[in-house]
Amino acid sequence: MRSRYGPQRRLQSAAQFDAVFKRGARLGGRLFLVVFAPNPFPFHRLGIAASRRIGGAVARNRARRLLRESFRRASRPAKGGFDVVVVAHRDLAACGQAEVDSELSERIRRIERSAGRIGAPAAPAG
Repeated sequence: MRSRYGPQRRLQSAAQFDAVFKRGARLGGRLFLVVFAPNPFPFHRLGIAASRRIGGAVARNRARRLLRESFRRASRPAKGGFDVVVVAHRDLAACGQAEVDSELSERIRRIERSAGRIGAPAAPAG
């Protein structure tokens, strides 16, 4: 069965993105920057920042599609989840899926290894 990338696995509001940027740790790379912070859920959530510096609408949408698919493939059930914001770099839109998969899965592994050092997730709101 194919795993889904539904709305509960996305960062949707500016406040959610801002919270990750303010309290998150950063991992740089050739294709993108990853900013991550613990969340109170048993799964990771993804937010994508793709500015016009990447290119036109077609290039930005391709970058987003590549990242969403790579995130879907790399995400596994976890004890504690993270909110992950991926800031795409210009080279991302020209890459293939395998290259993006490789880099993002390595970043996700590093994030999960750092879980003990980052701190416990906050209690769920509401």
